[in-house]
Parts: sequence; C-alpha cells; structure tokens
Amino acid sequence: MDKIDALKNWLKKVKTPPYKDSTIKRYITALTKAEEWLSISLSVPVFDISTSAEFLQMRNEITGAPNYEDVNRDHGHGDLSAALRLYEKYVAEKEKNGTTSKTKPEGKTKVEMKKSEIIETVKEYIAASGFSYEGNLVENFWLSLKSKPFVILAGTSGTGKTRLVRLFAEAIEAEYQLVSVRPDWSDSSDLFGHVNLRGEFVPGAIIDFVKRASLDTSRPYILCLDEMNLARVEYYLSDFLSVIETRRKKGPDIITDEITLDKSAEKKYGKVIIPENLYVVGTVNMDETTFPFSKKVLDRANTIEFSDVDLVPNFEDMPSEKKTIQQNNSFLRSEYIVLKTDVKDEDRKFVVDICNRLESINRILRKANAHVGYRVRDEIAFYMLNNHHAELLKENEAFDNELMQKILPRIQGSSGTVRDLLCNLFKEFAGDYTGISKSAVSEQMQEYIDSKECTYKKSAEKICYMMRRYEEDGFTSYWL
Repeated sequence: MDKIDALKNWLKKVKTPPYKDSTIKRYITALTKAEEWLSISLSVPVFDISTSAEFLQMRNEITGAPNYEDVNRDHGHGDLSAALRLYEKYVAEKEKNGTTSKTKPEGKTKVEMKKSEIIETVKEYIAASGFSYEGNLVENFWLSLKSKPFVILAGTSGTGKTRLVRLFAEAIEAEYQLVSVRPDWSDSSDLFGHVNLRGEFVPGAIIDFVKRASLDTSRPYILCLDEMNLARVEYYLSDFLSVIETRRKKGPDIITDEITLDKSAEKKYGKVIIPENLYVVGTVNMDETTFPFSKKVLDRANTIEFSDVDLVPNFEDMPSEKKTIQQNNSFLRSEYIVLKTDVKDEDRKFVVDICNRLESINRILRKANAHVGYRVRDEIAFYMLNNHHAELLKENEAFDNELMQKILPRIQGSSGTVRDLLCNLFKEFAGDYTGISKSAVSEQMQEYIDSKECTYKKSAEKICYMMRRYEEDGFTSYWL
C-alpha cells in the first residue's frame, strides 16, 4: 500500500459518518496539487512527510505563499486548508503510534517532549529576553489557555502583562497580533467590521487575523487585546463572548456558530467562525480610567492577576541563548469541551473529587447569592484535568489558582453579607481555622497566614486583603 492509499484509508475511518469518496478525492488532490497551484517548490515532498516537525515546515511553506488565501478560496472554498488540517492529525497519530520515523531535522528542537519540558524551554526563552515572572505564572498561563482559549491578565501597569503574551507566542513560534482597544469601541463592528456610507465593507481590527487563523489551523494564533477594559468589554466583545460558548466537536475539529457579517463581506471572508487555533488574551489595568467586568465576562475567562514585582534584576541567572520550541496547535488546543462526554472513564473519579470541593465552596457562595453555575464548574474541572495529565503543579496549588481566577473576582460589595462571606471562605481556604474573635478580622486572618500552613494560601491572602479593604473603606472587591 502506497502512502496516498494509506492516507485515504485513514480519512475513511477518522470521522463518523465517514467522509464521502468525493470529499477524500478533493483533499488528496489539494495536497497533490499544492505546489502547482501555489507555484512553489517544497523542501520535502508532501507525501514523504513523516514527522510533525517536517509537517510544520511544509505547512509554513504552503501558507506562507503570497497567493495562498486566494488559491485556498478558489479551490473548493478551503480544500487546501482542510486537507492540511487533516494531514497534520494523520502524521501526528502515526508518529504517536510509532509507525513513522521520529528523526529530528538538523537544527530543530525536538518536538516529542513532556509538557513540563516544553514550558521550561518557554520560561528560559522569556528569561533570555530579559523578563522574569514569579512562581508558576507561565505554567498557569498555559493551563488557562489549554482549558479555554480566552484569558484575561490583570495587574498593575508596567508588570509585563502584554510582554508575557508576546514572549510566550514567540517562544512556541505562534502567530501573534497585538490590538490596542480604543475607548470609543461600542459594539462588535469595531472588531469584525462594518459597512460605510458607500455600502462598502470596512474590516474591523481582528477580522483578517481571525480569517488567517481559520486557513492555517495547524498553528496557534494568539491575539492580544491590550488594555481591553478601556471600553466596555460586554459591548464590543459581545459576539465573541456568545460564539465562544457554542464551541463543540465535529469529527476531529472544534467548531463554533458563525459570526454574522454583512453580506458585502461574504465574498472576501466567507463563513467566519472562531477557529480552534485562535487564542484571545486580554490585558487589563483596574483603575479609575477603566470599566469593571461583569459576571458575563468573568464567567467566560480565567482571570490571572499579577501585581508583585521584583525591581532588582538577577543578571547571573539570565540564560545566554534565546531558543524557541516550535509547537503545533495541539500544544494549546482544548482537550475538553463538554464535561460529561469528553472526560475519560479513568478520570471520572478525579473530576468528581474536584467538583465535590467546588460544591463545598459553592454552598458558602450561595448564602450571598454569589454561587457559580455549570460553566464555571466545567472550566475549573478542565483546568484541573489538564494540570493532572501534564503534572505541572501540585493539586492544591492548581485549585488555588482557579479559586483566584474563577471564584474570587466575582465578589464585591459593602453589605454585612459580603463580610460574612469573606469570613466563611477564609475558614474554607485556611484549612483548620476555627473562628473570628477580634474586631479587626483582617489582623486575625493575617496572623493565621503568617503562623500556619493554609490549604489554599493565595486565596486566603486575597481574602485577607479584601477584608482589610472592607474594614477600612466599608466596601471591598477583588481588584486592587
């Protein structure tokens, strides 16, 4: 059996119901004719590809051709991009099963590595670029992106939020685009486009990047919305926030509902969905110049706060070499979309244990009408599952991150109910804390944190900070 026949047989089995013979023929034709259509010469013939690294090189040569988008549109409305996406999965599967050569191309970083090793290389790249982030922030960032492709980075201005996104993208050789949010953005047309007075479609700030990602799904595309809360996020990001919740699996792909554009845009952009390889990261400063987040936004993202900085540079630990480690989309692609159907049998007990922890916390939140729903439950479970399999963080440390990112940002107010909520949550997070005996509750909390080991230390410290604000100002919130 030759290589083309082997690919055809795989295509007949990869999807239920299977691809039609006519569809398989179109995909094989697209791969066979790619060089001719694009007027290029590939370094390695398409059907000689045997490793993921070789595939990445071939894909970059194809998608980097100046006429790639036109060719892809003209031949079957996306046959070439669809064929590349399937061929990548075919090569990766054969490589995983040991049925292809795993020799590493000269000068390339080895792809077959543990997630922890890849992330360590990313951290070294960031350090070699002159930046450092405390603790396991990079691991947390990866886990958040892996769990859902929408993450918010919050913190003091100048702490390196935007730089983290850029350096992370550079380290894994992902496509990256920075979009600065304007204060006058008021609806989704600012992102995706609008029709002017002459009836012409004017592209929005991100539509071309989204379309490029949809034509190149084997590679991660990371979009950074800088200072995203200078305008009301619920207004200009409304279409994205709605469509991201329609993610579902269709065969080997993750798809969403279509984003509605004006008919005048259909000729150039066609059907626009949020592709599975698009990752949106927003950076925010929480001050008097910005808008707060609604629960609609907070429920849909992991919100990572980092405000602590060490102003004294450590020149001795700075790596001398900036080494990237090229990764395909599987490095960031979500493994889980629907909790009940996507979790494997061997992981079910782990998930139930996590949900039992969350249910205990949710009973406390319910007393203040601040409890969470299924969306938050699912995303916390996905984060914990990704960490469990990647073996990056200790279990309590990972759960602590999710409390900070999915639970505590929802809490704010000036009522006695909020005060009681903070006290009860502190008891849950501290571990064996028994009660409140002083008028200055925050002082008692701080004494406990300083003298004993907390189950969820970061969350306990944040609760202590929020209680101190409540005592001093009569109002509290998660944000600095």
